[in-house]
Amino acid sequence: MKTTSAGYISTKPKGNRVQISTMISVSMFCVAMSGVCGNSQLAHALDPIPAHILNGLQAGVVTSVEQQSINISGKMYTVDHEIQIRDQEDNVLQPEVVQIGHEVKFHLKKGESNKIDFMIVYMPQ
Repeated sequence: MKTTSAGYISTKPKGNRVQISTMISVSMFCVAMSGVCGNSQLAHALDPIPAHILNGLQAGVVTSVEQQSINISGKMYTVDHEIQIRDQEDNVLQPEVVQIGHEVKFHLKKGESNKIDFMIVYMPQ
């Protein structure tokens, strides 16, 4: 009796195919739900920090905070009225959150030698 490829009967258990299919389905569901729920890693892709700002960041520690200025590592800077302040997880912060002792990275406004227009505050964990 001859068997052809159409008459071939698999002897492998079919449970493995079902398990793999289930794992793929669950993975795809999780990825879809993370987009709906606002996964912070996806927020970076939706609202990225512009490259020209990332390349020009300076680092320091906040040593004093005034109404319209901030002292970082011993140097006084003015704060742009449209400043963007974010934390290390890219959440938007209000200016009142910045306190003495916070580590920061900041960008100086183009054409201004001491006016900050963007800041990342590294909040204590």
